[in-house]
Amino acid sequence: MISSNIQAIIIKVAALGLDPDKHLGKTLDQMEPYLLELSKKYGVHVCGEGGEYETFTLDCPLFKKKIIVDSSEVVTHSADAFAPVAYLRFLELHLEDKVSPVPDNCRTSNDIHNS
Repeated sequence: MISSNIQAIIIKVAALGLDPDKHLGKTLDQMEPYLLELSKKYGVHVCGEGGEYETFTLDCPLFKKKIIVDSSEVVTHSADAFAPVAYLRFLELHLEDKVSPVPDNCRTSNDIHNS
């Protein structure tokens, strides 16, 4: 995801070593070194395939606009001392024009679906 210019943030944590106060809202790019460390230490799947974390994509090359999080709050589902489960609840979002939008010759899923 990172190498594909996908800007995604962590919106849910549910694993040993992931702290809601420290990690929710961080980008995968920011979290990559730490996730690699958790993988070595505890066997956490770097891509979150075991449900260790969930992500939300804010921007990617196919998006015409990027998503901006204006306000959010942390909701704790389980306050376990070792592996708390919590998620980020978005309270307000907006779309913003990108500096370099999707090129006109780039097909989107709508183009493919409608052809």
